[in-house]
Amino acid sequence: MSMLEDIKNAEQKADDLKKQATLEARNTVRDAQAEAHKEAEALIAEARKQAAAAIAQAEAQAKQEADALVAENRKRDEAQAAEARKNLDAAVQYIMKKVVIEC
Repeated sequence: MSMLEDIKNAEQKADDLKKQATLEARNTVRDAQAEAHKEAEALIAEARKQAAAAIAQAEAQAKQEADALVAENRKRDEAQAAEARKNLDAAVQYIMKKVVIEC
């Protein structure tokens, strides 16, 4: 072989190596992107799961607080109604006195 053929063969090998390296780099990038998308989807799914759990917990706490507030208001209303019932006879007598006697 002549030196020219050796150079030509070396250039061809270098070109083939460059093409192979480019192909491998593309494959590596593609695989990395696929893995990144897969990990991103997993992170999003986990975030959604945690958000749903946080929402459920907040809803449960809000329901518990609302139930406590309703119970407190009911107790207060019942106490006010009982107090009003104590004065009912006096109120009726006062109204009857004003209506019957003064009219």
